[in-house]
Amino acid sequence: MICALMIGRAGSAGFPNKNIRKVLGRRLCEYPLIACKNSKYVNKIFVSTDCPIITRTCKKYDAIHIKRPRRLTNNKALGEHVFEHGYFEIKKILNLETKDIEFIVLLMANAPTVSGKLIDKGI
Repeated sequence: MICALMIGRAGSAGFPNKNIRKVLGRRLCEYPLIACKNSKYVNKIFVSTDCPIITRTCKKYDAIHIKRPRRLTNNKALGEHVFEHGYFEIKKILNLETKDIEFIVLLMANAPTVSGKLIDKGI
């Protein structure tokens, strides 16, 4: 199984609310979700966030919300810790105790230029 995990939190020190700002009529966080939906390889989409707006937005794209723990919602939290938490939550959600996930496509909520074609090429 190939899963996508988009990470994006509510807070941002440098550019407040960047992940939910509209760019060309869509929230910034929608573009990676659209890319996943357009990919012929991604089987399931997951979103790790503490933001209620991102949570509501991800539902439009049939993404499964992973509630991010408070310790991973500040600007000191490292992306790799968020990814690790997301990975183990995906395994729990999919009930994969012995079987591994084949691939995880890691996406950032603030990456509007990613496309389904790039995901399919493994870029």
